[in-house]
Amino acid sequence: MARLHVARYLLGSALTGLWRNRTMTGGAIVTTAIMLITLAGFLAINDTLNQMVTALGRKSNLIAYVRDEARPTQVTAIIDDLRTRPGVGEVQFVSKEDALAIFESRFVDQRDILDVLQSNPLPASVELRLNDPSVVPDLAQELQTMTTVFDDVVVPLDVVEEVIGISNLARVAGSVIIIALTGVTLFVIVNTIRIAVFARRQEIEIMKLVGATDWFVRGPFVAEGAIIGGIGAGIAAIALVVLYAQAAPVVTRIVSFLPVSTDTDFVRNLAVFTLLVGLIVGSLGSYFSVRRYLSV
Repeated sequence: MARLHVARYLLGSALTGLWRNRTMTGGAIVTTAIMLITLAGFLAINDTLNQMVTALGRKSNLIAYVRDEARPTQVTAIIDDLRTRPGVGEVQFVSKEDALAIFESRFVDQRDILDVLQSNPLPASVELRLNDPSVVPDLAQELQTMTTVFDDVVVPLDVVEEVIGISNLARVAGSVIIIALTGVTLFVIVNTIRIAVFARRQEIEIMKLVGATDWFVRGPFVAEGAIIGGIGAGIAAIALVVLYAQAAPVVTRIVSFLPVSTDTDFVRNLAVFTLLVGLIVGSLGSYFSVRRYLSV
């Protein structure tokens, strides 16, 4: 019963404080919503970019041409080992006969060239489809050292390097923007609660004189911050769902050649994440703001 009474007091005091400073509260909610919408939008864009980079990386195949004198058991052992490597999605062996059949199907007009030859000039090959383009340079270098098995290793390193560069830039830029937006949101909430604390400083002093604990004094302000963050995050989550519903078909149509996911599970998880960020940032911002005031 006592806990219920305390909870009612904390919630009532928080709502009263928010209403007293409704202008600042409204501004903090709007600013928080804008920051969280920007943050969620960037996370959605960053996720889409990562999927595109991954898809482009998978199109950067690595082909190792097998020597005619290479032992089949040795080639099989290498293929089995490659299939266990991280970042390798698929490993396929193309025999000399398969290579000839592929050539004939693609270059029908040039089959006369093969008729002149008495034997199949095309080598067997091991083709790798990669999930992580960052493993390509090291893997290509490793295969190039196997001179007794492979005659040549072909890989579009220029494309791979571009993909890796875009991926690294996206990660760095994403981290910086996430930290910056979270910091701005935290700054707005901290200053809003700090004004509320200053306006009620006499009430706080009286509560401290009659023996109120720091947590009892701090509780309403932490609740205020959580409410500000929660409402702002709720607005951001609703806006995110609406905007994503409008943008997803456009993105799918523009990058239809890439397997980019725009399903509802992602936007739902992102909306929930936005709500949690709003509540956590609001609560922490209020906690540190009041803590700093009480420590003076």
